[in-house]
Amino acid sequence: MENQLEQLETAIRNQAKNLADVNLQSAQQQRAKILADANKQLNKREEREVEKAQAAAEQEYRRKVQAGEIAMQAELDQLRWSLVQSVVDNMQQHLQNLASDAYTDLLKQYLTYTASKFTDKDLVIEVNAKDYKLLEPQWQAIITECVPDKNCTLSTDTKPFSGGLLIHNVTNRIRIDNSFEGLMARLENEIYQVITAQLFASVNPTRNI
Repeated sequence: MENQLEQLETAIRNQAKNLADVNLQSAQQQRAKILADANKQLNKREEREVEKAQAAAEQEYRRKVQAGEIAMQAELDQLRWSLVQSVVDNMQQHLQNLASDAYTDLLKQYLTYTASKFTDKDLVIEVNAKDYKLLEPQWQAIITECVPDKNCTLSTDTKPFSGGLLIHNVTNRIRIDNSFEGLMARLENEIYQVITAQLFASVNPTRNI
C-alpha cells in the first residue's frame, strides 16, 4: 500500500513537472512573440519618425533654397535697375557735354525727323532756356534748311528739360517729346532688357524646386 502511494506521488510530481515545463515553454514562446511584435512596432515607429524627419529636413532645405533664390533675384533686380539708371545718367551727361556745333546739328536732326511725323503744316517747337538762346538767332535759317515745308515757330515758353526738343501742333493735341528726358524714358525698357540679357548670360540658372 505504501509503495502505491509513493508511486502515485511520484506520478503526480512528474505530471506537475511536465505541465510546468509545457507552460514554461509556452510562456517563453509568448514572450518571444510579444518581444518580436514590439520590436516590429518599434521599427515601424522609428521608420515613420525617420521619414518625418527626412521630409521636414527636405522641406526646410527647399525653403532655404527658395529664400536664397528670392534674395538673389532681388539683388539682380536692384543691380539691373542701378545699371539702367547709370546708363541713363551717362547718356544724359554725354548729351549735355556735346560741343555747341554738334549739339546744334543734333537738334536739327531731331527737328527734321520729328516734324516729318506731323501732317500739320503749322508746328510749335519748345526747348529749354539755354537752347532757346542758342537757336533763336539762327532759327529762320534752321527751318529753311531742315523743314522748308513747315511753318515752325520757336516757342518763347521755355521748358525745364535738360535738352532736346518737344514739338506739337498749334492746338497742342498732338505732341512728340524728343527731349532728352523723353528719349531716355522711351529707351529705358530697351536698356533694361539689354542689361538683363547680359546679366542672365553670365549667371547660372538656379535649380528648380
